[in-house]
Amino acid sequence: MRLIFIVLLLGNIVFFLAQIFGKPAATEHALAVVEHKNFGNLQTIAERDTKGALAAKEARKKESESTQSSTPVSDTDKCELIGPFVELLHAEYLVERLTALEVASAIKQVEIADGKNYWVYLKPEMSEKEALRRLSEIQQSKSIDSYIIPSGELANGISFGQFASEKEATDKAEQIRAQGYAAEIKEVPKSHNETWVEVRQKVGQKISEEKWLSLLKEEKAIERRQNYCLGVAH
Repeated sequence: MRLIFIVLLLGNIVFFLAQIFGKPAATEHALAVVEHKNFGNLQTIAERDTKGALAAKEARKKESESTQSSTPVSDTDKCELIGPFVELLHAEYLVERLTALEVASAIKQVEIADGKNYWVYLKPEMSEKEALRRLSEIQQSKSIDSYIIPSGELANGISFGQFASEKEATDKAEQIRAQGYAAEIKEVPKSHNETWVEVRQKVGQKISEEKWLSLLKEEKAIERRQNYCLGVAH
């Protein structure tokens, strides 16, 4: 009987000790799990905030681009263009008359596309010395009119001339090829410059139509047109 009592007493003591020393460990483990979960949640929130900031920045950028593209060209970007003048001196006279009327103006050189030429040539040699040797061979042995291209992307190449029509260039190239040279054809844009006088449209409105007619009546083949100011992108 005494033995049973001792066993029960020892069992109660062991259970009591387990309750005292076991709970803190379990509690610490639970806290570690909670802290780990919370730390994980903080990372997720930070990532979410970063993505949100980037998305907001991209949205603002698109909105700004949309606003810029939809902004109409203002009247300050429009000009009166008077010309073309055959002689620069006549354009200068008009600028002087406009200045006397307190109207600011400027002379502009406008490049006008004028079709294209067709260039017959040989590809560039490795050096000027090689180009001279090739030119001498073509001119003396083959008696073909040619010259060295001095500069540009075809520098040290051999030119056989530029032609106004593609057929002329093709015929010339075939003649050169028949002599044993790999002639090629390159299209070259052709243009010419025109002289115009530019006046801001709002400034030009200071002058009446009658006054404009008086200013331009002495010039032949001169027109006055409304356009974007030269250099304004649109």
